[in-house]
Parts: sequence; structure tokens; C-alpha cells
Amino acid sequence: MKETLRLIKEQTGLDLQLCDYFTGIRKCKAGYYFNVILDKRTCESEEYAKLEKFANKFKLIRVEPNGLRRVAIFFNRPQQQKLF
Repeated sequence: MKETLRLIKEQTGLDLQLCDYFTGIRKCKAGYYFNVILDKRTCESEEYAKLEKFANKFKLIRVEPNGLRRVAIFFNRPQQQKLF
């Protein structure tokens, strides 16, 4: 998680905060993910738009809204998934 957040910050300038309610790495049918909280709702958020652009450009992560301000960040690299 820390490495992914660091990479996002380096590439986009976004300093994302981990969700304090749904903590840690989680697993679902779509893969492994963790949650971050945005300042605004995902539908209104410039942060979310930047995050989507980063995800689509580099294909290292995949992002999905996971609440009004919560975003799930999925790992796309197989090496990351093997760690869990």
C-alpha cells in the first residue's frame, strides 16, 4: 500500500489518505485492494479524475468508487498480488 501511495503521489501529486474504517488490504472476486478517502464525492472530485487518468495511463492500478468519498485501489501487477 505504501509503495502504491508513494508512486501515486510522485506521478500525480495526490497525497491520498487511507480509509480509517475499512483498513488494510482486502480481497474480493476482482482482486486485492485497499481504500482511500477523497476530500469530495467521487462524482465531483478532481482527485478521482486524476487518479483515473493515472490508472488508465500506466495500468499499474485500477480504481473504483467504493462509497460517496471512498475509492478502492486495486493492484494490477501480479507481483503485488503474490505478496498477500
